[in-house]
Amino acid sequence: MKALALGADKAVHLKCDRIPDDPGSAAKVLANELKATEFDVLLFGKKGVDDDNQQVGPMIAELLGVPCVTQIVKLEISDGKAVAHREVEGGSITVETTLPAAFTAEKDLTVPRYASLRELVAARKKPIVVKDVQLPPSRLEIVSIQYPPPHPPGKIVGKGVDAVPSLVKLLHEEAKVI
Repeated sequence: MKALALGADKAVHLKCDRIPDDPGSAAKVLANELKATEFDVLLFGKKGVDDDNQQVGPMIAELLGVPCVTQIVKLEISDGKAVAHREVEGGSITVETTLPAAFTAEKDLTVPRYASLRELVAARKKPIVVKDVQLPPSRLEIVSIQYPPPHPPGKIVGKGVDAVPSLVKLLHEEAKVI
């Protein structure tokens, strides 16, 4: 609804009976839907908050046969071409590609504006197409999921400046970090 309020022309909600276990399944379903759509730019987030895999955007680009530039911080589009900027350790990389293309964005790419009340009301009148889809068989098997072991309890070695010698001794002898 928020995307419609900010100017999206249409919305499609793909529903399935389960959450995809692997990024390949999600990418195939999304790519099949996008094959019937004409587009210039596909914009994805850098990674999912669920499994942190950074794969769905590039997989969709591969399935659709379009170029993909990942982890961009700036994007300029004109005359059927895109210039994307990536930050790397100690510098930056500039990549130019033709459109259509896919991009995965760092969180600093843009900050969306707030939709006005008028835009939010107008968005409610725009239809959201709901489609039931079947996920392809998963190529991953989740063997087990478990919580990490609990951290050992902390130690209080004293208060104020008087605790510094004890703290330094513990860091040196027990933790072996200094």
